[in-house]
Amino acid sequence: MALPIYLRSFLFISLIIGLLTACGGSGSPNDSALPLARGAAGEIILVMDSTAWQSELGNELRQIFMKEVPGLPQSEPYFDLRYINPFKLNDVLRSAKNMIFVTTLDNRTASGERMKQFFTENSLSRIESDSTFFSYPINNVFARGQKNLYLFGVSEGVLLNNLEANRKQIRQHFSDVERNRAMEALYKSGERRAMEQELLEGYNFYLRIPQDYDLVPMEDSVEQFVWLRQLGQAGEPDKSIIITYQEYTSEELFQPEAIMQFREETLGNYIIADDPPGFMTIQEIEPIVYDTVNFDGKFGVEARGLWKMSNITMGGPFLSYTFVDESLNRLYYIEGYVYYPGKNKRTQIREMETILRTFKTEAEYQAQQSAS
Repeated sequence: MALPIYLRSFLFISLIIGLLTACGGSGSPNDSALPLARGAAGEIILVMDSTAWQSELGNELRQIFMKEVPGLPQSEPYFDLRYINPFKLNDVLRSAKNMIFVTTLDNRTASGERMKQFFTENSLSRIESDSTFFSYPINNVFARGQKNLYLFGVSEGVLLNNLEANRKQIRQHFSDVERNRAMEALYKSGERRAMEQELLEGYNFYLRIPQDYDLVPMEDSVEQFVWLRQLGQAGEPDKSIIITYQEYTSEELFQPEAIMQFREETLGNYIIADDPPGFMTIQEIEPIVYDTVNFDGKFGVEARGLWKMSNITMGGPFLSYTFVDESLNRLYYIEGYVYYPGKNKRTQIREMETILRTFKTEAEYQAQQSAS
């Protein structure tokens, strides 16, 4: 069944990320001479005038980058934002993996004038003449592997309006940065290529599988359910990837209630415990958060929430995507979930997102291979 028109039109929506990346590029032409960027995953160094940091502008930046990640049992922000006064920006801080510089031309304070020194004369002229020009991403300004973002405006009010209108897209810029770094780390030690080929030939989809994941054996009768698991040792997170699908019969299958009904029926049937008896289900202490996303060029529904075993022995966060493979008329439900009691799980859920986003239908995979 073909996708309905309103779902197809989604694929033509271009996000503001295009604006964020259009002006970007490498920093120094001699990046190899720079020190290696360092810092914790998810940390951003934010450099701006202290008065502006305490103003409505600073509050807006905190809302963008320190917004709580939905679907986690503990309160965790998308990013750990660390404010730095421009006069205190030393060599150690300059080597951070992620840096944001914020300035407005109407800021006449000493640190406001100091901030303008991070911009070229041509940039300052364009800021003054073009109120739609408010962001500039660039790489490796002070260190190799560093991602820098400049946010600016002719006045605080103009910049504030641009930030408010593009909150999600600005945050997504650094979410993509962190996911790319997670990708590099996840597959640094290799991947399960034989297993990837097995899934491609047996189930008609491709997924990059990190080296430390195993295929959980299922009964021979299970033809539409795949469970990959990294079994955590003592004190380590237990992480799983689930891929399942059904025939796509109606756009109604994209409704949240239908998605969760399919999840409950499928995962509840195959992810079970014997002692004491139990099955996987949804925790209802927090509502599931849904969003529409562009999943590798396909309309998708993202869901973030909490799972548990019905015997109350395990629980944690999950992230899932639902989308259609038109070539096989399949509605896929793919999920990553984590068990890591008492610990923060933002990093692990980001890893789940990274792995899930490598998914390709067989047709997409073969087209990619032919093009390469």
